[in-house]
Amino acid sequence: MNTRILFVKRPTGWADPSCFALESCPEPVIGPQDVLVQALYLSTDPYLRGRMNEGPSYAPGFALNKPVVSRVVGRVIASQNAKFAVGDHVWGFLDWAQRVAVPRGEGLYRIDASLGRVSLAVSALGMPGLTAWVGAIELGMPAPGDTVYISSAAGAVGQLAGQFAKRAGARVVGSAGSDDKVAYVLERCGFDAAFNYKTTDLDAALREHCPKGIDVYFDNVGGSTLEAALRHANVAARFPVCGMISAYNEVGDRGIRGLQAVLSKRITMTGFIIYDHIHKLPAYLARVAPWFRSGEMVFHEDIVQGIENAPAALIGMMQGEAIGKRLVQVAPE
Repeated sequence: MNTRILFVKRPTGWADPSCFALESCPEPVIGPQDVLVQALYLSTDPYLRGRMNEGPSYAPGFALNKPVVSRVVGRVIASQNAKFAVGDHVWGFLDWAQRVAVPRGEGLYRIDASLGRVSLAVSALGMPGLTAWVGAIELGMPAPGDTVYISSAAGAVGQLAGQFAKRAGARVVGSAGSDDKVAYVLERCGFDAAFNYKTTDLDAALREHCPKGIDVYFDNVGGSTLEAALRHANVAARFPVCGMISAYNEVGDRGIRGLQAVLSKRITMTGFIIYDHIHKLPAYLARVAPWFRSGEMVFHEDIVQGIENAPAALIGMMQGEAIGKRLVQVAPE
């Protein structure tokens, strides 16, 4: 028998275990041109919370009583498609299941294992990495000597955005939700300064760590952190807006105060969705994969074992448990 995770209830506020169900189901069967994939790693991402809601968004909402879908790294275990051979490592947007049949192999991408460990295809060498690059470098445009502030700095995107900005010659400051996360970005990612936003006043911390003001704010959280960044921004600052995690589980919209600073300081604030930039992935991989192979850049994965633990892993990630990228390992590589 196969095992999969269903989405069974839309949350109000925070998601909880009652939103999901573990189900045994028949093994998938493939036909002509189809591919059978053994899942290895399931990706947990903050945007999945938005897909639990009804209503329009940039990604379709989850259907009730159907499997959760996210980026999945897997291994081909049967194929009737000439493009994919048994043993190939692949990734795609797949059901949360131990094994998945992919009709005609559509939406599957072969992973080049020579670039690094295969799990990186849905993290540092995948969309989260490209997100960090587009936001920090293409939209943030840091110059040597600029001050770059990154919220959720120890997350899958934040840890990379900070390292990219450092390579561009900027002074990088991060905020995170625990002392362990602060230590990680300082000691492993090379941030110049970092603070625990849960135990430190935001304005006091930004005055201390960004004494010359903020030139680039990479926004992952929105809310009061964005408001503080607006207060400390320099004229002509760039604000790439990647996410607003602080609002994903709120009921209602509290809004953002202080937006008049966008006008008075001539701030460029740009929201971006990585799907609009996915065509840049090959060039991104060619540029950054050598940095990971050589150890010039680091990336931490927080791996939870077992598909049955996937709902708890996702909920915990949204509550700030993980350092780096949280994955669920379904089977050995």
